[in-house]
Amino acid sequence: MKNSILYINPGPTFKPHDPALRRHYEHLSRYFQGAIFSTSSREENFSIGKFQFISLRFKPGFSSFLKYRKFCYHHAENFMRKGHLFSLVTTYDPLKTGLIGAGIAQMHNSKFAPEVNGVYTSPAEWVDNPYSFINLIKKRIYPRIMLYVLKRSDGARLLFPSQIDPFRNVMKNKVVRDFRRWVDPSLFVPIRENKEVLFVGFPFKRKGVDVLIEAFKKVAPDYPDWKLKILGWFPDPTELNDAIGEHPQIYHHPPVHFSDMPRQIGSCAILVLPSRSEAMGRVLIEAMAAAKPRIGSNVDGIPTVINDRVDGLLVEPGDVADLASKLGLLMGNPELRKMMGEAGLKRVKKEFTEQVYIQNVVKFYNEVLES
Repeated sequence: MKNSILYINPGPTFKPHDPALRRHYEHLSRYFQGAIFSTSSREENFSIGKFQFISLRFKPGFSSFLKYRKFCYHHAENFMRKGHLFSLVTTYDPLKTGLIGAGIAQMHNSKFAPEVNGVYTSPAEWVDNPYSFINLIKKRIYPRIMLYVLKRSDGARLLFPSQIDPFRNVMKNKVVRDFRRWVDPSLFVPIRENKEVLFVGFPFKRKGVDVLIEAFKKVAPDYPDWKLKILGWFPDPTELNDAIGEHPQIYHHPPVHFSDMPRQIGSCAILVLPSRSEAMGRVLIEAMAAAKPRIGSNVDGIPTVINDRVDGLLVEPGDVADLASKLGLLMGNPELRKMMGEAGLKRVKKEFTEQVYIQNVVKFYNEVLES
């Protein structure tokens, strides 16, 4: 009998109809079975391999967490009534879903191992709207929730080794592993090289967009045929527009559907992620698969996916002069761009494949189950 795993992964990050994600659970079905509790634009209930996907129709609002919690507990109780107990519960984060997962793990007397997909204790998490009431509350309560959840865990999956160092005392003798996700090589491929520096993401300051714009302005006069594209969702674009200042070589591109991201990344010349805080930055791996050189901040998990001066360049977070220098180095050297892009592609094929990720996941789950 295969061990049964419950995933608590809410949308929109979790996309069950993505062929690559479906294939992932089909591969996992060789080792495990179980269920996935999620949210989507409509209620759904269908099988992915040996996993049952069950979703709640998501409506934004203050009560959404309570509704999702009630939904997860209801279905967990249904599985119990049918004699189906989960062996392991894993969650998207050690916060909201972590609270739900810890409770269900206790209900099913199962192991519990949340994923940690953010750097929730970094001061840089709050540089955008630092004095807003919501951020002030989150800044105080997130560490307490993490402590509560991690105390009740049997392990945790991280994106970089020091990600939960503030809680290392409660994680002693628990199974803690760090490994990155994989990229579908059939999607992210080199298409062409427009003379374009690409940034993808939000929010404005935590992602270092202000630093990038200022740095690009310094080198732009030397490269008049280059553009800086800021791709992302900015609910209030005032700060972004003020920073751009109608510069003719910098523009904001509205957010695109995830299916269009391979074209966006595959057509740029350089991808830059100058974050002040970043657990990893999935776009950095996607750019590697598209054979693009990358520039990223030497902070948190970014150095685990950029080998400095081999497949990309690291800069000090917030350092405009350093970033301007690295931009100029790559913009003015097509041979260096090609060399770093090829090195990144070679690394993706070795380290960030679906096979490697499945091996890491299965090993981690088995270690937690046997702990």
